[in-house]
Amino acid sequence: MLSRASVFVYLILAFTALADAQTTIFNIPSAETLQKASVNVEADFLTKPAKYSEGGYQTYGYRIAYGVTNKTEIGSNFYLTRSGDGSTADVEFSVKRNLYQNEKHAISVSAGAIAFVPLHDHLGDRTSVLAYGNVSRTVKQLGGMTATAGVYHVFYGLNDFGTRTGAMLGIVQPVKGRVSFVADWFSGHNRFGYASAGINVNITKRQYILAGYSFGNSGRGNNALAVYYGVTF
Repeated sequence: MLSRASVFVYLILAFTALADAQTTIFNIPSAETLQKASVNVEADFLTKPAKYSEGGYQTYGYRIAYGVTNKTEIGSNFYLTRSGDGSTADVEFSVKRNLYQNEKHAISVSAGAIAFVPLHDHLGDRTSVLAYGNVSRTVKQLGGMTATAGVYHVFYGLNDFGTRTGAMLGIVQPVKGRVSFVADWFSGHNRFGYASAGINVNITKRQYILAGYSFGNSGRGNNALAVYYGVTF
């Protein structure tokens, strides 16, 4: 069985890029992509604030995303986790394509895939690939709220991976000025199955910080605090 630390590492799919374009919401992919030649760099810290003997851990990582075109985005993440089981290292590779954009009705449709590759995992994990499709709609009458919904399926990985097909839901609600409330949810009982919520602050037009909490769909105490800081060039 995977440790709680290893499970949560894989929850992060392409951390939030809310400055110029939403690459993700909190954890689920958004239907937006970076503009051509734009680069998003992010530093990530996650932790379960408890003793190692009680399932505590710390995860440190970075994320880089690049807009190949105005409709195609690629990215890569790296994470190092320390817990009572030792340390694990993981790398992720992602691609996302915007399939449809209707500015008049504020609708966007995208599809993509993310590969999760364990670099150092003494627990015997294996590479898995998540494929997804989603759609978003921004409602000006609700203060510019953006709602996102989609589906995902996981290929490969361990035989006891858990739920392989599920739903994704997310919301971004501007609160005031540069502050927004963000929340999302992966259905299923697997490494992605979390409900998350937090506050995003756009420090400048190109810099942001997001802090929030995630709760597992299953498992008592299966939760974590996350803080992300990013810059888009």
